[in-house]
This record gives sequence, C-alpha cells and structure tokens, in this order.
Amino acid sequence: MTTGERPRRVLVADDDTLVLEAYRRVLDGLTASAASDASDFDALSAELFGEETASDPGDALLAGITYCRQGLDAIGKVEEAFAEGQPFAIVFLDMRMPPGIDGLETARRIRRIDPDVNIVIVTGYSDHKPAEITAAVGKPERLFYLLKPFDGDELQQLATALAKRWSADIGMAAELAKRVAELEALNARLKTSEAEAQAAARTDALTGLLNRTGLGEQFRIEADRAHENGRRLAVLYLDLDRFKDVNDSLGHDVGDELIREFARRIRTATGEDGFAARLGGDEFAVISTVPSAAAELGRRLLEACLVPYVIGNQVVQTGVSIGIARADAEQQNLIETMRRADIALYAAKAAGRGVMFEFDSSMERDILGTQRLASDLAKAITNDELMLHYQPLVCSEGLPITGVEALLRWTHPTRGLIPPLAFIDVAEKTDLIHKLGDWVLRRAFADSKRWPDIITAVNLSPVQFKKPGFVDRLVALATASGVDPRMIELEITETVLIADMADAAGKIRQLREAGFRIALDDFGNGYAGLGYLNQIQFDKLKIDRSFIENLRAKSGADEVIRSIVGLAKSFSLSITAEGVEHLEQQLFLQQAGCSHMQGFLFGRPMQADDLVRFRYTTLTAQASG
Repeated sequence: MTTGERPRRVLVADDDTLVLEAYRRVLDGLTASAASDASDFDALSAELFGEETASDPGDALLAGITYCRQGLDAIGKVEEAFAEGQPFAIVFLDMRMPPGIDGLETARRIRRIDPDVNIVIVTGYSDHKPAEITAAVGKPERLFYLLKPFDGDELQQLATALAKRWSADIGMAAELAKRVAELEALNARLKTSEAEAQAAARTDALTGLLNRTGLGEQFRIEADRAHENGRRLAVLYLDLDRFKDVNDSLGHDVGDELIREFARRIRTATGEDGFAARLGGDEFAVISTVPSAAAELGRRLLEACLVPYVIGNQVVQTGVSIGIARADAEQQNLIETMRRADIALYAAKAAGRGVMFEFDSSMERDILGTQRLASDLAKAITNDELMLHYQPLVCSEGLPITGVEALLRWTHPTRGLIPPLAFIDVAEKTDLIHKLGDWVLRRAFADSKRWPDIITAVNLSPVQFKKPGFVDRLVALATASGVDPRMIELEITETVLIADMADAAGKIRQLREAGFRIALDDFGNGYAGLGYLNQIQFDKLKIDRSFIENLRAKSGADEVIRSIVGLAKSFSLSITAEGVEHLEQQLFLQQAGCSHMQGFLFGRPMQADDLVRFRYTTLTAQASG
C-alpha cells in the first residue's frame, strides 16, 4: 500500500470456526510487508482492472483483518469504522449465521452504512437467488460471490483484486471531490462577480454611461413609474456635429477623449432630470423623466457643447444636434420613441446642425418623401431615364472648345426636373451613389468617343471615391468602354481629402498612373488647399464660382483670384475658372493669368448631339473667319 492511500481493511463474518481459520491462513499473509508473491497479485489486479502495479512490491496489500461471528456484530464493526473515517474495503459475509440475522439482511444494512464497500457473499447453499440478493443489497458492481468450500488461491486473488479496485475507486472519488470543490469555488467567485458582470453588460465601456441594453432596461423601469403617475417620458437623441472629421484629422485617441468629455457634459447637464446612454459612435440618448422640462434639458445640452474642448494640446470646437420625441401616453415604447427622435435629429442636421428640433408628423412625411425619391431614382438608373449634359470649357481667349464637363440631369416623370444637389444627396445617403456613379461613368465614357480629341471631365462623389475597390472599378469601366484614360479628367472636391488624406493620395496616384487626369474642384472653398497641393499631385485647379461672382460685388475678390492663379502656377498646374458669364470677367481672368474658363458666356450645358453640332459650327466659323 503506497503512501497517501487509505488503509485497506477487511471484515470477515462467519459463524464457523474452521472457516474463520481458513480465512486467517490466506488473508493474514496479505498483511505481511514482505509477502513474496505480492507482485504476482499486483499484476493480476492490473490485468483485471487496468491499474498500474504498486511502485514498491514489498508494501502490504491489506492494513488489517477483523473477524466476527454474527451479522449484527459485523454491522456494528462497519458502522464504527465508517464513523472513524477508516472504512472497510471488503466485507466477506456468510449467508447463514444462526442464531442472528442472515447474510442477506447483514449485507443490506451494511450497504446503507457504506455504499462503497465491496461485499462478497460466501456460501455453499443459499436460501436466496442472486437476483433477489442484488435487488435487496443494491450496487451490483460492488457485490460479489464466493462458493464454499473456497480455494485459498481463489480467495487470495479475489481479495487482492477487490482491495486494489477499492483503492482506485477511492482515489477517483477523492479526485472527483477535489474537482467538485474547485468548481464550487469557481462558481462562488462567479456569483460574487455576477453583479459586476451585469453592470458591465449594460454599461458603455468608454464613457461609463448606459449602453443600448442598459437604456432599454432603465426605460422600462421609468416607463412603469411614469404610467403610474400619469407622465410621459421624452427621448432626446444627440449626435456630435462633424465628429468623423475630428476622428480622421486628429486621430482616434483624441476622438475617444472627445467622446468621454462629451459624456461628462451630458451627465452634468442632465442631472436629476433623467439618465443618459451612449448608443455607439458619437450617438447618445437622454431620457427625460420630467417631460415638461425636456426642451429646457435640450437647451442645457446645447449650451454645454458651445464651450470648446481642450484635449491635450488640441482645442476642438464641435457642436451637437438634438432631436426630441415624446412617448405615447397609452404605451410608452422606447423603439418607437427613438425612431421619432431620430427623425427629428435628421431634421436638425438638415437645418444646419447645432440646433434642436422636436418631432412632428410633417418631419415623417419629409422622410417618406426622401425614401420615395430614392426609390424613383433607383428605377431611373435601372431604366436608363437619366441624362448627361456637357458644358464647354475653353481657353482664356474663348472658343474653340478644349474640353467639356459632364453634368447629370434627371427629369422625373411627375415632378419634372429634379435639381442635381437634391437627388445626389439622396443617392449618397441611401448608398445609391455607387450605381449612379457607374451609370455616369459608362455614359460619359461612351459619349466621349464622339469627341476623342478634347478632354471630358467627370465629377466624382466623395462617397463613391471612398468605396474600397473604386480605382479598380473605374479602370475596368474605362477598359470595357475602350476610352483613352488620358482624355478623361476626374474632378474631386476637398471633401474627398478631409476624411483620409493618405487613402485619397494613394487612390489619386493610382488613377494618374492609369492615365487619368485629376482636377481639384471648387478650390478655395474648402479647408486647407495649400496642404493638399503639397501632398498630392493634381493636374488642374478649378476656382470656385463664388469667387468669380464676387468680382463685381465684393472688394478684394480680384486679389484672391490672382493669389489662386499664382499658387497654381507655382505648382505647374493648369487652372479653370467656373461660372464666367460676363465679358469683363473673362478679360480680368485673362489678365490674371487664368488658362481656361467655363460658363454661360461660352456655352450652356447641352446634350451630346447638340454639343457635336455646336462644336462643328464653332470650328467651321473659326475656319472661315
């Protein structure tokens, strides 16, 4: 028996003195530490039960043998041993032990005391069948039989195997108990942290405000209270203005700190009048539990965001737009109230940002109108109901035409001509811009082959330009149409560059390597034009039309234009002035050094067939003149 094992004790109960002597001759030898054939028994046990043999074959197999003559005496011995924590490994029971209880009843009671003991029924003749014994005693896997008269070797082998098996079972039980204890300890720790886990599941990690889950739970609690008191909750939907520009230009660390500071201001401004949640990104919600004060709460939130944010060495100025909606009195539903607040927020942003709007039904009609317009636009793209017009570009001296700009037009079957800014805005918000952009490119490429000796300019949407794979898509469309990329000029605005300068620079480089010309449109009406020119190679600048219009109405406009022209020349760029409508504008731009012009003075936008005729006429007139 190895160190650390529980002692293997054996109990023998038989009323026959000669039988007890037979037991002693066999079993007492197993308690001797130098039993010569212990290793043989170990090998037999290993063969029978898949055990490893003892590391020291000289160890005693059994710790001790207890003998008794009656069943009640045996039961007492088992009970005493079990109570002391030194249970028997094996009990050998005679079936007939007059005048007391028989072996069956003894076995039944012993099993109730110690379920794990191996019981061996030893008998030459039994009044009970094995099935009856099994039914009465139970645990058939720990119930065995030995016929009298038994052979000494047979008894020795059985005692050895069962003793070894009992040790293995006890060891596994101890290991199992250890594992159970470890699991219970783990479960206790999990229960201890359950409250923290639940709190984390309903809390936004960045700001400490409620998240969507927490918002829903708290809203239901407050809605029940409000219903009892006859009150209606109000939802304020908040969105930071131009947060993406901050994130892209100053980095995500600054963006995260801005979100945290914004959350602190929301929490302070809300106070006891409600509770706040972060829905994700730069979107927040505040539930006003005092509906009559919802508008005042919104004003406090607007004012809280007027103060610039100081983040490290950066000073960030950004406002907030707010939409407010009140829950229905009969059924206060968060999802529906949030939907209305979102519509009000959309209206606030459309109105110029930094304002607060409260929901009314007319806003919903406007949203539905936008959705209908998007649906009609999708059909128009599919049914080829759109049209491109082309406006001539000329050199500073005027005609002939040196290039054209493709301008998109849509005549709605019932609403008539839709302004491009209106339906392009809808296309960008509904992701239709990619289908629309492909349509424009295919049509412009096809039409450009009718005037292959002049440049065709095509405007690109910032949303279209940012899509992954856009460059490959554009090159594939040009290849499929058979157009020469060197005769295609792609016009982009500074909005494309603000979002991700590195990405934009990479795409522009790829497009120029493919042969396309790149023009920076609406120059001077953006954020940091000189910085872009230092980092990205363009082919042309287009002066924003507002500067041309100001030549007659605003002092100093001429100096701005001269500065832009000088800047373009310093970077070896050609320059086009848009919106030229009067002769004096043309003359000034000539004198300022502008190389190309575009406007009603030289030609209005026209369909491809009309452009071909117009160009032929002007060329003929120039040749004859």
